[in-house]
Amino acid sequence: MIIRLQRLLPVTLLLLWLSGCAVQPPVPSDTSLTQEISERNQQLSALNKWKILGRIAFIQANKRESASLNWLYEQDLQDNISQRLDLTAPLGINVLHLESDNNRHILEVDGEEYHSDDLDGLIYSLTGLTLPTRALSYWLKGLAYLPQDKLSYDKVTRLPTRLTSLYDNRLWSVEYQNYQLVNQHRLATKFSITQAELNIKILVKKWTL
Repeated sequence: MIIRLQRLLPVTLLLLWLSGCAVQPPVPSDTSLTQEISERNQQLSALNKWKILGRIAFIQANKRESASLNWLYEQDLQDNISQRLDLTAPLGINVLHLESDNNRHILEVDGEEYHSDDLDGLIYSLTGLTLPTRALSYWLKGLAYLPQDKLSYDKVTRLPTRLTSLYDNRLWSVEYQNYQLVNQHRLATKFSITQAELNIKILVKKWTL
């Protein structure tokens, strides 16, 4: 069963939001954000608990969908991962609710609960959306998920500008924009994630560490 999110998310609202996320002309690098690559990687690898609030959009050739994003993520010293994610449509309608604990996932859509240990497959089977859930928690911090992931860096600030990955044998590309200093951590707030004809745009309004 494919759940059509566009029934809940008017395309006009998506277009209005995307107009504010359109690619802007390059701006000079903010030298105050400069940080050595190895120092940043070490610092952000130790960042195991965070929360983001913002907007997310899924753009494909035949459909466009968007929602508010609320994602809380935590990894303990034993590498157990717990997370809570909500996608909310305009007027506060909850489109998708996820709770995960140590690779056990509960996904709620349209009031129905679904359980699986394969989160990527579960989300796709219910919504038709492809999400690189395991890698995304790394990519949002500007870190490689796989050893083969390749990162490009700004020549001045040494912050990530682009990442490419063969996650699940599919070529993914992540572009980073608009870095901010959050509790001494340099974190991007605009992301464009592309795989084939799918483009995922994320606008983070608030990082909480």
